[in-house]
Amino acid sequence: MGLGINVWMFVSQLVSFLILFLVLQRWGFPILIKTLDNRAHTIQEGVENAERARKELADAQQRIEGLMLQARQEAQQTLAQAIKAGEHLRTEIEQEARDRARQIVDQAEQRIQQEVAQARIELREQVANLAILAAEHVIGTNLDTATNRRLVSEFVAQSRGL
Repeated sequence: MGLGINVWMFVSQLVSFLILFLVLQRWGFPILIKTLDNRAHTIQEGVENAERARKELADAQQRIEGLMLQARQEAQQTLAQAIKAGEHLRTEIEQEARDRARQIVDQAEQRIQQEVAQARIELREQVANLAILAAEHVIGTNLDTATNRRLVSEFVAQSRGL
């Protein structure tokens, strides 16, 4: 018993400690290690799942951006096609309007030419009648109508040449 150490007490505590250590090593530590391993495995799976979810989110965002870009492009194409169709329709309508206006002008010109021709015929008849009346008045006699008309027509034909 030197230095205040009781050898029997020390040996009994050492044996108790070794027995406790052996019991813990045989049954306690494996359960504790297994529990810690399971916990580490669960944490690792959580981290991997979180990483996978982060990547899937990034991929989903890229797909969404791609779809948005595609939708914008399709919308622009649709708008361009609509504008092109509208321009085409406008051109067709304008062409139809020009054609119709040309047709109306042509019809009006034909009517005017017909009316001018009719007016010339009427004017010739009136001039012939006036000429006959004037000639009867000057001559004082009535010529026969067929002869009068022939003479007037000859006069009108000669006056065209002048």
